[in-house]
Amino acid sequence: MAGALGPSGSRPTERKNRLDTLTGLALVDALSVTEAPSLQDYIDAVSEYVLNVKNLRRGEAKKAQIALGHGLARVLATELAVKTPRMTLHSGERTVAGALRPARADVSESHELDGLRLAVEIKPVNLAVGRALWNRFGDIRAFAVNIHLKFPFAVVGGVLVIPTWEEAKQGTRRASPSVAEETSLQSTDLDESPGAFSAGGDEADDAEDDVDEEDEAEALAAAEAVARKPTIDLITRLIRRLERTRPRETEADPAHLLEAVGVIIYDPDTASIHPSLPPPESHLRWDKFVSIMAELYDLRFD
Repeated sequence: MAGALGPSGSRPTERKNRLDTLTGLALVDALSVTEAPSLQDYIDAVSEYVLNVKNLRRGEAKKAQIALGHGLARVLATELAVKTPRMTLHSGERTVAGALRPARADVSESHELDGLRLAVEIKPVNLAVGRALWNRFGDIRAFAVNIHLKFPFAVVGGVLVIPTWEEAKQGTRRASPSVAEETSLQSTDLDESPGAFSAGGDEADDAEDDVDEEDEAEALAAAEAVARKPTIDLITRLIRRLERTRPRETEADPAHLLEAVGVIIYDPDTASIHPSLPPPESHLRWDKFVSIMAELYDLRFD
């Protein structure tokens, strides 16, 4: 049937378009054309990107970001489909209805009777971790509010991807959350009222809030002195905050909670996932995140 979804949730035209987004990074380009990539394929590609982003021409960094985002979406769609084969998933950015404004889901499934059944937002923080991390944390919570108020039965997930170090111009200070941001983030962890969480700006506002990785790469390339800064302290704080926020287990739970959050911490130098962050028993680890999403989907839409 013309336009039917492939095994990974992509259409033939989407697969053709991926051939037009070559970046010059071999592993990123390979990820772009792999139908069912593994998580390690993604880690290899994103590590290559971080190590070489300063050498990319303007425009190539953006192409690489898009290829990486779509690649991780296909990884997730592939793993979810293995656990729950009856899912009909769409991987890659797709505009879906929200209660407050349209939203863009990276992995999604819709049904003619139920509407949106599953939606996941992927938020990598590969560069400028200290400046972007807390905004991305807020983005996935805003995504949950927007979707759940429209589709209370939807299984909503968020994915954060963070390297173990970042590069910064020497002499620059890492940005930390302001007092207001800290208070807001803490209140959303502890307050069960959906109204306690703001759903944030629209898509244009989100774009303005994002750290532009192209500009960041150019700034690093032009800097006379660049130093590596470990991000483990920031990551540890993020994990603590997410660990103390309970998952949304039923459709009656508050809208600002997510059914599951996955946190991928990787070392670009070794192209490996951190062995103990999040902790092996944590519900934030990738394999546990995928299992929770599949299990809740089965419970709600059996």
